[in-house]
Amino acid sequence: MTAVLLGLAVCINAQPVSPDTLYRHKVLYDPSGRILGWHQPEIPGAVYHRVVTLASEFLLHVPLEPRTGLPMHLVTCCFEDPYIKPDKAFEARKWMHNPACFFAGCVQSLAVQYRPYCGDDRYVDLVREMLDYQLAHGMTPSGFVWPNVPYASSDPFEPEYRGSVLWEKRGDGLYGIEPDKVGELGHAFLQFYKITGEEKYLQAAIHCADALAKNVQEPTAWYESGGGEHEDIVIDRSPWPFRVDAQTGAVIDPYCSNVLEPVKLLNELLRLDGRIALSTEQAAAFRRAKGIAWGWLFSRNGPLRTFIWNGFFEDVVSDPTLSNRVQITPVELAKYLARHSEEAIGAGVDIHVPALLYYALSAFKADGIDAMKEQLWCYNSMGSHTARFGAACALWFEYSGEERFRDMAFRYLNMASYMTHDDGVVSTGLDYTGGVWFSDGYSDYIRHFLDAMAAVPAWAPANENHFLRSSSVIQAIHYRPEAITYRTFDPAATERFRLTQKPAGIIAGTRAIQENTDLSSEGWTWEPCPAGGGILNIHHQRDASVTIQMDKGGI
Repeated sequence: MTAVLLGLAVCINAQPVSPDTLYRHKVLYDPSGRILGWHQPEIPGAVYHRVVTLASEFLLHVPLEPRTGLPMHLVTCCFEDPYIKPDKAFEARKWMHNPACFFAGCVQSLAVQYRPYCGDDRYVDLVREMLDYQLAHGMTPSGFVWPNVPYASSDPFEPEYRGSVLWEKRGDGLYGIEPDKVGELGHAFLQFYKITGEEKYLQAAIHCADALAKNVQEPTAWYESGGGEHEDIVIDRSPWPFRVDAQTGAVIDPYCSNVLEPVKLLNELLRLDGRIALSTEQAAAFRRAKGIAWGWLFSRNGPLRTFIWNGFFEDVVSDPTLSNRVQITPVELAKYLARHSEEAIGAGVDIHVPALLYYALSAFKADGIDAMKEQLWCYNSMGSHTARFGAACALWFEYSGEERFRDMAFRYLNMASYMTHDDGVVSTGLDYTGGVWFSDGYSDYIRHFLDAMAAVPAWAPANENHFLRSSSVIQAIHYRPEAITYRTFDPAATERFRLTQKPAGIIAGTRAIQENTDLSSEGWTWEPCPAGGGILNIHHQRDASVTIQMDKGGI
């Protein structure tokens, strides 16, 4: 064990680490040498609940930025890490902001996942503040070629978002946008509409989809005429560029492998067509754009064949040679395909997902420790990316049953847990000294632990009741000793809970639904856990309001 600890210290040389500590936490191992979480290591997964609670609660009390008087996360991407530079505690860093990515992640981490996990509606208000600020101060004008879509970046301490003007040679520049973030925040607007029912968020989502559909590029438009044998192979273009001038439509950086986020937005709007009344022209345009992008992803031109996973981070210089590689896009795709195996084209998830996970390991695994680096141009191990990889392994274990992926999930998530401090500060990375990033440390960190607990419910707390996931968005949830009541956006949905005891009964609407052996029809299943309590899965087909009776009198 001494050798392992010394190796850890060498690998993270720039950190406040002694041979047996990491960010003030004692580094713990099991007898086989696997790293354990720093909180209650004798209980597998206990630290996951701990870190999501600490990180989420920290965001409820973010300090104000003194120059603007606004919450720090509205005007800056990050603050000085007090555990690396104690004299810089909570001082905002002057670096380009990434509001669209951060706000979208907060919708997923806080409003969609953590709020129903804990039952605290304050997270709806927190996320509403972010989205309303973007709508008021961070959307392109209606007369632009890309109208009414969010800016992905802004200058630090600048209340109005319009691209990262101070870093024009490095980033988006004035009026620069990133279409993949248009899709990401557009999907987040749509998810928040499902929670609140507020029309402005639906309209914001539709505006994003309209712009994406209008500006998608057919692969056939890239091919050069001339009759060469390989004239239909173009690997340096994508359906949407990475960066584009929203005002003129001029392409700044032509390639981005991240089509998943736009496709998620287009897919979901099409699924909801009967409820939101898209026009015939809109539905056709969305279907066409989705088909182009998803088909490209799996084609000879797309990154599943070429492995050109390029274009995501807003603060990297233009990359005309496509030399940078990122792990966030392939690993997010692996997570998505593990949950939506029916959407895989060609070889199928049994080939695609392991290939994506092993690619990420081969290209981004840190030497000597279970941690993942961010990208080739910022080759540092970071907590959010380590947690993402762990969650992807957990989801693939759930789908495939392959124990080695559960083991990898456990190790990588445990390593990522060490980034969280007892006061809720989440340091960005093992060997990163550039500050605490709101996106890396919070919006792109919290959700991965929640995803992992949903995939492996034995890692969720045995002595508490918690929602883990649903096929629909949870609009409202209330935990009481006698009953848990909740309402989903979709009348037909499937939920998973970790509970302290087997329910006395389940009511959907006014109807009692029956315990079954599986969820092929309406009903519920119960699986006891060795540590206590068990796992409840519910499938309801007609009623959005559900009551879990925790005793005979619970209603």
